[in-house]
Amino acid sequence: VSDSTLPAKPFSQIYATLASRHGSDFCVFPPNEWADVPSPGGVEIVAKHHQWVTLERAHAEKLSVDWAAGKLHNLMPHFHMNANAYTWSNNSFADNRNWGCLDEFWHMAALYGTMNNIDTSSERSVPLPDFVGGPLKVSPSAGWQGMCDTFVIWSKYLHALGNNPFERLHSALDHTSIPHGGNQARPGWWDTISTVGLRAIRNSEFLFVRKFIDAPRLADGGSFSQMYAQLVLAA
Repeated sequence: VSDSTLPAKPFSQIYATLASRHGSDFCVFPPNEWADVPSPGGVEIVAKHHQWVTLERAHAEKLSVDWAAGKLHNLMPHFHMNANAYTWSNNSFADNRNWGCLDEFWHMAALYGTMNNIDTSSERSVPLPDFVGGPLKVSPSAGWQGMCDTFVIWSKYLHALGNNPFERLHSALDHTSIPHGGNQARPGWWDTISTVGLRAIRNSEFLFVRKFIDAPRLADGGSFSQMYAQLVLAA
């Protein structure tokens, strides 16, 4: 965890959940956030995922070796990443306009390679070995995919179609616990939450939640840290 990320479950539950899975957890953005460049048979695509990933040991060891060897260090220039002026409201699937950070693309690309010769006029399912929540659906209508362990609000995708655990937790919050929405460059954050909101976090699908400011206010009164420990972290 970090200074703005908190566990959403007791440690024992987090450990048991992760230990029971086979494979790596990537929380994959809806496809209009993926990067693409023209290729002879269609387009070459690389999926965009959250920076918070959970890797199985074999994947972690492979990626450590691959990075040291220089694998895909040219990923950003190859996909002309961040080369165009950013227009948050005008970004669509396979439009050759690509934005993001290297660690939002590199890990999946290094493990599974890029997807080549994609015909964007038809849907395609891509099986990926040890990718939890697969196969990966390549379609402009796909929503969040993979396994999303960390709750964060990107307001543009809070109500994305398809399987959407972010919207499910958000809709379980009472009005007082609704976090600030953030913007295109900054995710949402909490500065106030109620005990209803804390229980919603504990009952959610997520293992971690973010972002919290330092010393957030408990709307019901009392100590945020004490109630968080009691309602969320206690086994």
